Amino acid sequence: MAMELNAIERMIRDAFPDAEIKIEDLAGDGDHYSATIISEAFRDKTRVQQHQLVYDALKGNMGGELHALALKTSAPAVATVSEEEKELHQMDNQEIQDWIRRKVADHDVVLFMKGTREMPQCGFSAQTAYILGHLGLDFDDINVLEDQGLREGIKVFSNWPTIPQLYVKGEFVGGADIVREMFQAGELQELLTSKGISHNNQTLTA
Repeated sequence: MAMELNAIERMIRDAFPDAEIKIEDLAGDGDHYSATIISEAFRDKTRVQQHQLVYDALKGNMGGELHALALKTSAPAVATVSEEEKELHQMDNQEIQDWIRRKVADHDVVLFMKGTREMPQCGFSAQTAYILGHLGLDFDDINVLEDQGLREGIKVFSNWPTIPQLYVKGEFVGGADIVREMFQAGELQELLTSKGISHNNQTLTA
């Protein structure tokens, strides 16, 4: 008798409690399945060793009640930490303030935001990054979510309670609402021009 999908998943789950498991009945006949399993138990093991762990979890049913199972196994991806993140994690409050001061001084346009310009993590940050991108600005985007000290430190540095925060030539311009209003009124473009920063001189509703 063929094994049911739920039974297969239960046996795998018992062996790998942390696993992300996706099982599909390929032919709809309860006899040909595919399984994708992501578990820390597979870390530093060869593909053969990973599959053998799954076969062991199925307690000899492979080739018997379970006629065919196409396996795809892997360990969870390891989040990479940049050298800049490592540096931030080791700083005290004063060092973070000095780090922010250097960033603001070294770049014409700096946006402290949640996420990055490619992957913003909040609507306000996304909107502000969009405006700067629309103006064709080459700006430095700093993800405050990478470090709690930085997230709180930028609020102290600017004496401003919210994020995102935009700096132009070392000057704090404001948060999302102010940037949007200035952009729509053409004031942000005027500021950029007065600071000698090249940009697309255009306005749209944002």
